Amino acid sequence: MEAFNYPDVGAVSRGERPPGYEHFAYRARLGGPEHFEVAVDDLLSWRMHERSGVRLEARGDVLVQRLRVGPVVLVAPVRVLEKVTGPDRAWLTYGTLRGHPEQGEERFLIERGESVMLTISGFVRPGAWYARVGTPVTRYYQRLITRRYLRALREEAADADPGVR
Repeated sequence: MEAFNYPDVGAVSRGERPPGYEHFAYRARLGGPEHFEVAVDDLLSWRMHERSGVRLEARGDVLVQRLRVGPVVLVAPVRVLEKVTGPDRAWLTYGTLRGHPEQGEERFLIERGESVMLTISGFVRPGAWYARVGTPVTRYYQRLITRRYLRALREEAADADPGVR
C-alpha cells in the first residue's frame, strides 16, 4: 500500500485548514440542474481528468496521474479518501502519495440547486525538490489543470445546456 506523503491526511474532510500549505478554492457554474448526473458521472469515472489532458491509471482507490510539462512527464499518484454521492451533492476527495511532486488534498464538490456548481478546494505545498525550486511553475500548472477540469465538465454541460460556456 502506497504511503501518503503528508501528515494531515483527512483534513479536508474534517473541515480543517492545516498550517504550512497554500489553501485554494475555485467555484464555477457547470450548467442547469439537469446536468447534475452527467457531471457527477464524469467526475467519478475520471472522464473529467482525462479530458483535462491528464493520463490516468486507476488501481482500486489509487490513481496514478501523468501530466506532460514540455518534454517531461510528471507522475502524480493519489489515493481516494472519499467518494460520496447524494441526490443534490456529490464529491470526491483525494490525497497525494509518495512520489507525487506536491503534498496535500483536493476535493471536487458538485452541487445541484438552480444551477449545477463545481467547487474545487484543498491545500497543497511543494513536496519534491523540483516542485520547491519551481514553485511559481508548479502553481501555474496547478491553476492551468484546475481551469481544464472546469472546462472539461462545462463542455459536457454545453451539450445539455447550450447557454453555458
